Amino acid sequence: MLRSARSAFAILFAASGAAMSMHAGVAEAAFPGSNGLIAYEKVFFLTDSEIWGLDPETRQNGPITSNTQNDFDPAWSPDGRKIAFSSSSATDVDIYVIRSDGSGEKNLTNNPNGADRWAAWSPDGRKIAFAVQTFDGTSSIWVMDSDGSNPTQLTEATSANAHPAWAPDGSQIVFDSNRDGNVELYSMNPDGSNEMRLTNTALTHEENPNWSPDSTRIAFDACKSESFPCPGSANYEIFTMARDGTDRIKLTTDPRIDHNPAWSPDGTQIVYRSDRLTFTAIWVMNADGTGQRPITRGEYKGGVDPDWQPLP
Repeated sequence: MLRSARSAFAILFAASGAAMSMHAGVAEAAFPGSNGLIAYEKVFFLTDSEIWGLDPETRQNGPITSNTQNDFDPAWSPDGRKIAFSSSSATDVDIYVIRSDGSGEKNLTNNPNGADRWAAWSPDGRKIAFAVQTFDGTSSIWVMDSDGSNPTQLTEATSANAHPAWAPDGSQIVFDSNRDGNVELYSMNPDGSNEMRLTNTALTHEENPNWSPDSTRIAFDACKSESFPCPGSANYEIFTMARDGTDRIKLTTDPRIDHNPAWSPDGTQIVYRSDRLTFTAIWVMNADGTGQRPITRGEYKGGVDPDWQPLP
């Protein structure tokens, strides 16, 4: 498949005065950091999906990837200079990395034996956790160096283990798994040891964990159903909890889909995907659930899987 990146993204945001200071010499972002752009998956129904960037203040957006494959699940590096994402052809799904201006794209996994998805950077930017889905529907959590070398399996592959999220303090990786029936959240050390179940909710399925920048809380979405995936237009809501699974707080209450939360680098806001306007849009809210508002408007103007860029 032909792959190419658009430089229009960098030009658009430089012209609009957005915070695109990802040039040589930028130091690794601290936690908490400053809020940059929001990367998300934009779906083009007659072609494919691409990674786009959105300035949450000016509402301007533009493409980061442009190719004939489906690009999805973007994850900003800790210094805000790169994005890891998944990309699928007709026969394979791999983890790629690209610079914030759309240049320097590289396939990190190139694995024909499974679908590589849901990249999550370590806080120092040296490693990437991800999941490998096999053809029987099971998946396992792996970790590799940020150049794609030294892949190492962390969890078993007899159930579906997905959506790893690396704590900003480096101490834990949280992920979701159906190993005990429901889809629940679990934590483990970055070497795969000391696995611990964090949620235990009958007929409720938790997934898509995302850490607060101070590593004290975890945002996630959940739906109620006797089976997973939750059927049809199920009611997904967004919650936060303490890192040990206690102090669970429900942030959204709309009957439609609120999904895939990601904390802002300064810890004050959460970005997410919502279908409450009858079409899919990118929304933000304060970290306590107040101030919920869309930042993309109009049918097919929004997207899914948002992630917020950290800046120094």
